[in-house]
Amino acid sequence: MDKDLLITYKFREIKNALSSYLTQVLPPFHISPIMMYALEFLRKHPDCIAVDIANEFGLTRGAITQLLDKLEEQELVIRKPHPTSRRSLLLQVTDKGNALINDILEAYNNKIEQLFTPYTEDELTQLKKLLEKLPL
Repeated sequence: MDKDLLITYKFREIKNALSSYLTQVLPPFHISPIMMYALEFLRKHPDCIAVDIANEFGLTRGAITQLLDKLEEQELVIRKPHPTSRRSLLLQVTDKGNALINDILEAYNNKIEQLFTPYTEDELTQLKKLLEKLPL
């Protein structure tokens, strides 16, 4: 049981470090973490609607409207008429939004790679094998 507690503790530390790295990487891109998360969600779920994002992140209608307004204002997202519902709008990441996500992820991945500098190639290979077993 103590080993399990150490593992869960380390995973929480990793999560906190990764969140911190994202916060450090984002300022030059003039985007907040929730904006980044929303863009990534939209990229993975094209043509979703605002309520999908609200449900994913536990946001209110008002918060989602503000978030989408900011993303649209920066030309990162477009709202399109829904083909079957007059009350809903489809959301899509623009080319500019996709390019921004790619740039952010490149900077973010470079920052994350700093965690791996103390490891040998063999250790990294072993770590990759273990991580592939995680049911994510």
